[in-house]
Amino acid sequence: MARYDDLNTNMIAYATVLSIVVLVIVLQGTQALTYSMVNYEDARKESRSSDTPGKVKSEQLAALSGYKKGSVPDETAATPGAMKEVFMIPIEEAKKLVIQEFSNK
Repeated sequence: MARYDDLNTNMIAYATVLSIVVLVIVLQGTQALTYSMVNYEDARKESRSSDTPGKVKSEQLAALSGYKKGSVPDETAATPGAMKEVFMIPIEEAKKLVIQEFSNK
């Protein structure tokens, strides 16, 4: 009768090893699926989007470099909608002038 009460340790060890192997396979599969989905989504977003932010940034950088004359709204004028002309200089030149001005103070 004692043999019916004993645990089948061979079967328990086999089930444990088998469950570990199945768990590792499932985790690796989930990781591969997630990686694949992320890459697919990134590729889809890149193909659908145009380079609008890049174009806007290059236009802004071009506006900051170079000398030009422009008109901006005059907030100090008594009449609404008044414009005043300003001269725009490259940003690097403006940085040098500001540093020079503050170093003289």
